[in-house]
Amino acid sequence: MSEPLNASPLLAELQRLLAAQDATVLMPTPMLDMSVGSMGADPMSAVAIVDMQQHIGALVAEATDEDLIKAYRETDGERDSLDAEALLAEIERRNLDK
Repeated sequence: MSEPLNASPLLAELQRLLAAQDATVLMPTPMLDMSVGSMGADPMSAVAIVDMQQHIGALVAEATDEDLIKAYRETDGERDSLDAEALLAEIERRNLDK
């Protein structure tokens, strides 16, 4: 499928952040040194994910109404599509017509 000629920069950045978040979730947990503590999960992955979620929230919150609507219209709008869901949540929060 080809990209639209006037692709939304907001949607492109949102999709980039979501892909990075997915990659972070799928990263293997590094081997733990058993001599220094318990077998807890790697806290850096959780920190990175929270940081990306904050970036996503800020990106969507700072977008103009027009950019939000344009980006949402470029998504497929399917359920479980994180980019569409993030955009739609902000559109609804602002009481905009999509």
